[in-house]
Amino acid sequence: MNYPRPGRKLNACAGSQQGLTLIELMVALVVGLLIVAAMSMLFAGSSRSRREVELSADVIENGRYALDVLNRELSQTGFYGSLVTPVAAATAIDTPTKVATAMCLTTVANIAAWQDSLSYYAMGLRSASGANVDADPTCVARKVGTDALFVQRANTCAIGDADCQAESNSSAYLQVSECGTEYSTAATRIVVARGTSSAFTLQTKACDGATRAPKRKLVRRIYFVSAANELSYQELPISGSLPAAVVLVEGIEQMQIEYAVDSTGDGTPDTFEASPSDWTQVIGARVWLLARSSDISRNTKDAASFVLGADTTVSVAASASGNLKRRAYSTYVPFVTPKARRES
Repeated sequence: MNYPRPGRKLNACAGSQQGLTLIELMVALVVGLLIVAAMSMLFAGSSRSRREVELSADVIENGRYALDVLNRELSQTGFYGSLVTPVAAATAIDTPTKVATAMCLTTVANIAAWQDSLSYYAMGLRSASGANVDADPTCVARKVGTDALFVQRANTCAIGDADCQAESNSSAYLQVSECGTEYSTAATRIVVARGTSSAFTLQTKACDGATRAPKRKLVRRIYFVSAANELSYQELPISGSLPAAVVLVEGIEQMQIEYAVDSTGDGTPDTFEASPSDWTQVIGARVWLLARSSDISRNTKDAASFVLGADTTVSVAASASGNLKRRAYSTYVPFVTPKARRES
């Protein structure tokens, strides 16, 4: 007969197994499902919040970047190298109507019109209450109810400078004489001609008859908002087919512009006007942009109105399925060279 060893206790349940009852199992499943549901709701809420933050960041990034781009692009308006006072020739394009017509002249035969219009370095295309007051020129199609701006200037680098765009016969170029005897005569002060034209004979200040003055590409562009809600510009060549518009920033729904007018000639804005009577007095532009998100927002479902300019209110209707996040931005861009000309 076997006896238990001293100090060892017998287990009354030795060899037996115990499991969960059906009620205990059901309770455990319910608790587990509640925990999973709570975690799912937490995750879904976190995802929605993150998405809304991303949409807001998208709007802020688009708006701020658009302002930065316009500041860099428009501040150079009216720069013509060493040309102090751009004066039109005898056959001057001296009215806004003529300038508007000349915007889209992209044939070599009309290059004289480009030179005649140099005194109009900026000119706006107006809109009001969901319509275009000024008809679009043939070379651009803007979103209805948005403003557009035509500008022209010389390139900041001269042909032959490092990293400067190569000369092309599809572009027009500006040469300004630096020789006193040439510059003092309007007929020999500047040359606007196509690419490698033989007309570029103006001299540097050496006046030695051999050293040529710098030659710069003449840049003519129209900045606008497209029907696809993209801030873009249309480059205007002197020959060849019209290139595709260049998209600068996506997610820009509206642009309104007021112009700084210096009527006293001291380089300081006297008034801000949506449609100046004399575009040659414009020395800057106050730009309003309305940026929007790329996708709908669950937190934005109400109609909204945005004041873009002194007299322009843009209304956005609510949508039953959600709306887009929007944010208005504004900046003032001085036209540095025209402003400096008048200050001196």
